[in-house]
Amino acid sequence: MKQSSDFSIVQDQLWEISNLLSGVMKNIANSSDGQTAQYLRDLTQAVSTLNKVKSTVSKQIQTRDSQFEALVQIGSAINSSVGLNRVLSEVMDRLVRLMHAERGFLMLREPDGDLKVHVARGLDHVDLDEDQFAVSKTVINRVVETGKLVLTTNAQEDPRFEAQFSVAAYHLLSILCVPLNIKNKLIGVIYVDNRAHSGVFQQENFDLISAFANQAAIAIYNARLFDELQASKDELEIAYQATLEGWVRALDLRDKETEGHTKRVTALTQTLARGMGVKEADIVHITRGALLHDIGKMAIPDGILLKPGKLSDEERILIQKHPLYAYEMLNPIKFLHPALDIPYCHHEKWDGTGYPRGLKGEDIPFAARIFSVVDVWDALVSDRPYRKGIEPAEVKQNIRELSGSHFDPRVVEAFLSLDDLSSILRRLKPA
Repeated sequence: MKQSSDFSIVQDQLWEISNLLSGVMKNIANSSDGQTAQYLRDLTQAVSTLNKVKSTVSKQIQTRDSQFEALVQIGSAINSSVGLNRVLSEVMDRLVRLMHAERGFLMLREPDGDLKVHVARGLDHVDLDEDQFAVSKTVINRVVETGKLVLTTNAQEDPRFEAQFSVAAYHLLSILCVPLNIKNKLIGVIYVDNRAHSGVFQQENFDLISAFANQAAIAIYNARLFDELQASKDELEIAYQATLEGWVRALDLRDKETEGHTKRVTALTQTLARGMGVKEADIVHITRGALLHDIGKMAIPDGILLKPGKLSDEERILIQKHPLYAYEMLNPIKFLHPALDIPYCHHEKWDGTGYPRGLKGEDIPFAARIFSVVDVWDALVSDRPYRKGIEPAEVKQNIRELSGSHFDPRVVEAFLSLDDLSSILRRLKPA
């Protein structure tokens, strides 16, 4: 930034000198001195030389400004990317374009200390295979050993590489290889070259490339951390999901009468939720809530939960506490907070006569309103030891009649519009 400012000052001063010379030339032209012609020739030559200097300075200013702008854009692009693969591609593509290189590749140091190529790119962001990217390991080794960038404008005539067969064999001319360091520790190298032209990379590019390499190293380091955290998160979620399914299986084994119910209502709730425009990020929590909808029954004694006959009023009150038990069991688990709506509220009714809190209308969480329709549907169409399942057409009519009292009318409408509910049920039933 300071260099561009210095260039601008020099440019302004050159314009002042040019204006002064023009004024002098006018004054001389108006004089009667016999040496006027010679003075004018000398001054004309001086003005011509000065104009060349002005043009050179102007081009340098434009180049510096464009490089600075490119560096800012590069920093913004690679630091706004997430995921290692995307960041590596951004870094490589931006450097190839910035330096007008023909090819480029990026190597990262692996845990065992070896350097491995992670991305190799040519012009127009084309990926290159190993056969297309024969390079001199001498250049790379020099950068790794010294920790300093290597830049040559013509490798064929560079005395540092005159003994290297690979440099001559691969017809390498312009070469740039830059270390990637984090806290003075090498994490990789970036290499670009141009086999068609010499002088593509210049010594004055050192500062620009060093700044780029620093930005790239930080972006790559952050991307690696992001990927590691994402992998840990994925592993944790898999473990959580396995635990949830284990709880559900335990509940199904305990109550043979409703075995398979949880699997069916979960799948059908997902279908209904998607049909009503619920986003996939929220479907995850709805799925967990559906899986755990009856988890509170784990706190109900077998003598009541598995009782074959009619429940007493006291027993029914105890059964109706299972949503509260579910809330008490799951609430301490922060991971499951977004999934609590179904286990806690799936027995609430649209008209406020449900339990455990007597919620009414849209005070009932949307996920619970969706699930309650599915739950009743599956309970009625499924066979029980004490009765056969009711015909789907009759269950549809029952649900339609309960719209506006038991169920949210909008959910009922969406549910009944699902294609062939009976075939969905058969598909979900165990073989």
